[in-house]
Amino acid sequence: MSRLSSFHATVLAIALCAGPSWAATQVGAKPVALDIAAQPVGLALTEFGKQTGLHVVVDSDLAKGVTSSGVHGHFTPSDALGRLLASTGLEFRFVDENTVAVVAPAHGQSPAATQTLGTTSSYNDTQTSAGAKEMGGNSAPPENSNARTQKGQTTGSQATPAPGKPALEAIGLDEVVVTAQKRSENIQDVPSSVSVVNKDLLDNLHVTQLADVGAYVPGLQVVSAGTPGQTTVIIRGVAPLGSGATVGTYINDTPVGGSSGYSRNTNFALDLLPYDVERMEVLRGPQGTLYGASTMGGLLKYILTEPDTKQLHVRVGADGFGINGAGTIGGGARAMINAPLVQDRLAMVASYAVEQTPGYIDSAQTGARDQNSVKQQSGRLSFLWQPAEKLSVTLGALYQRIDANGSAEIALTPTKPIPLPVAGDLKDNNYFEQPFYKRISYQSLTVNWDLDWADFVSASSYADTLTTQTQDVTRTYGQLYPLFGEPAGLSAFLIQLGLRKYTQEFRLTSPSGSRLEWLAGVFYTHEDSANKQLLTAQQLNGASLVSLDPLFIGSIPSTYKEYAGFGDLTFHFTDRFDVGGGVRYAKNLQTFRQTSSGSIVAPADNPGSSSEGVWTYSGTSSFHFSKDSMLYARVASGYQPGGPNVVLPDVPPSYQSSTLTNYEAGLKSQFMERRALLDIAAFRINWSNVQISATNTEGFSFFTNGGTARSQGVEANSSLRVTDRLTLSATGAYDEATLTANAPSVGGLSGDRLTNIPKWSGSLRGDYTQPVFGDWQVRAGAGLRMVGERLSAVAHSKYSFRLPGYSAVDLNTDLSNDRWTVRLFVKNVGDKRAYLGYSVLTDGLTGQTSQLLGAPLQPRTVGISVDASF
Repeated sequence: MSRLSSFHATVLAIALCAGPSWAATQVGAKPVALDIAAQPVGLALTEFGKQTGLHVVVDSDLAKGVTSSGVHGHFTPSDALGRLLASTGLEFRFVDENTVAVVAPAHGQSPAATQTLGTTSSYNDTQTSAGAKEMGGNSAPPENSNARTQKGQTTGSQATPAPGKPALEAIGLDEVVVTAQKRSENIQDVPSSVSVVNKDLLDNLHVTQLADVGAYVPGLQVVSAGTPGQTTVIIRGVAPLGSGATVGTYINDTPVGGSSGYSRNTNFALDLLPYDVERMEVLRGPQGTLYGASTMGGLLKYILTEPDTKQLHVRVGADGFGINGAGTIGGGARAMINAPLVQDRLAMVASYAVEQTPGYIDSAQTGARDQNSVKQQSGRLSFLWQPAEKLSVTLGALYQRIDANGSAEIALTPTKPIPLPVAGDLKDNNYFEQPFYKRISYQSLTVNWDLDWADFVSASSYADTLTTQTQDVTRTYGQLYPLFGEPAGLSAFLIQLGLRKYTQEFRLTSPSGSRLEWLAGVFYTHEDSANKQLLTAQQLNGASLVSLDPLFIGSIPSTYKEYAGFGDLTFHFTDRFDVGGGVRYAKNLQTFRQTSSGSIVAPADNPGSSSEGVWTYSGTSSFHFSKDSMLYARVASGYQPGGPNVVLPDVPPSYQSSTLTNYEAGLKSQFMERRALLDIAAFRINWSNVQISATNTEGFSFFTNGGTARSQGVEANSSLRVTDRLTLSATGAYDEATLTANAPSVGGLSGDRLTNIPKWSGSLRGDYTQPVFGDWQVRAGAGLRMVGERLSAVAHSKYSFRLPGYSAVDLNTDLSNDRWTVRLFVKNVGDKRAYLGYSVLTDGLTGQTSQLLGAPLQPRTVGISVDASF
């Protein structure tokens, strides 16, 4: 054992001996309302720390395999701990007014066990709420037991405690709790590949869109079309070749985004302004059993801040920043309040944030400057009601909108091997503005009821989403006008997408920690989608070209209904070996109507419908070599719904579901007294009936199935707590994603690499904290994100162009105490000109590529932010 570990153990041993004196001061401690469900004792202590404000330290060896039946009602902290630990054989000691240690009984505690406590995992109010199982104890806290625990700092999926915590604090990496399997558990015990992007990392990087953070998560690719909200998310190389999403998106317990191909969800993934986001969970590999349709590649899950019934908390902040190439300064403001309305019964969270990002793209065609400015706004209101000890109801509403004057795209030559700027750096050559607008109104109602033998959850949601986009397609259609006896002119393509989505899920989950754990549920969704399209014909002065305008008007209203039932079982044969499995059956019913008219198409009004049933499954096994190392294997399937097709000559009336199977083996381990972590997973995905967009002889697109594909590779995530002040982390992924059969509809041949997938990607990050004076501390962080080269289409397609690989550095530093944080940040320090995606413009006469539009990595951004907590 290191000297530092021995020192921590000695301090803890001395502190424990002083425990009874603290207890003596707390005979009349005020009771607090507690609601801690039955679950593993470590998670129970996490929730106890959150609800009381105490810092709890426990040896994870002692906690492993021990369960608690929970505690509900008004108790002093001492009485509550006694009830939590009553059946566990464990005891507790108050070390100081803020800290309690859970230990083995004094008569059975060896010197070695005492030393181990110096390197324990830490459970405190910076952890995710988790519920609990019952444990016993015999000491009480002092009067001032609600002092605020200092905020920790996290990077990747692990937390790093901040300086200023008690001397007994281990320098090991803290536990992170996730809900990936729809129950709260340590991320290191989940037998699948999961990453967490936590609040600290979101703040340190000044994240305003998914593209800012994508490269820091192994296996995650974020393809941008130039603004927040014009985003395609890809996980594990499962790249969409049609308009249906391959990665699902959830807010807390409910899905958002359309399920059918006509909703075009793949191009407009939810991109929340993350001020009120507690963390983002990224689940890699298909999640079809627990999460259903369109989670073939994985799942992106936004976990929002929960109301707290105990303490008033206010947070306000503002920031200002400049972007290289922008003519103005950007900035934003934000505020959040957590207010207990009825102590221990009813609480509210309300927040608002606004962010104005200046434009930095000029038009060489019109002379317009800074044409891509973006304004993002987000508001949220959430109520938590606890009418009974074992019952809670959460009602929430969220509203977000994105208003972009134009897209951040650079006009590029369609040259190989590397496209080059047409009109210069940070310049487009568009003829008119290309605004983008997206808003989502989202309401949810979640009921949690502890039935003792199981937890019942009802999760309901309703989302109303509207997306509008204008694209300059003059270079595709404007030059066709002479064929109709008119001079060449302008053309715009406008699309409006509406989605109203209702979801309902009921599920029962067994208490954690028993030999047999189970979960069962049913799910329903009803979606109404609107898809309206307009292709205009205009003169060069912008006036309508009457003889041709509009070239095309189309509308594809559609409905999607799905009914599903699912279940999952895990059997713990021993405390080291587990086997689990799950299954889901989903039945979907779809209808649509295709209407069209215009000068270049024949009028049409054609209905269509489809129905299908799909089974998905999963199976896992895990073996714990020790308390800190687990080897697991997983097989899981996922699907992307099929549906009815547009009515065109030589086009089938429907297209089939796309399905895949993922085979995965991984190792999760902590070592060096839990100061180091290494998670690594190897996977192979076999994908069949790949959905693709094809074009008929008249130039109109439709959906079809295009053969098979495969994605295989390795992902890794690692962290090292070098000292109690310095943490290093690294991620990496190798992914070989290719077609395994010819796909002539998209010009692909067997062996072609799939779209937008780099073979190599990864990141490095370091975070250092240093106390300076009083309760102030300085934190500094640096990150390097690296992405290999990608292709804009499958390799043999005539629209395939290489996106060169890139690396970019991000820096941050802040000065903070319990109330104030002043942060400096720099994104893309080297002002690297790299592209997150290409849009291809084709010649309307020849069908060949006439120009590319590249969405660049945001140029160097330097800013300052100030936040205050009260």
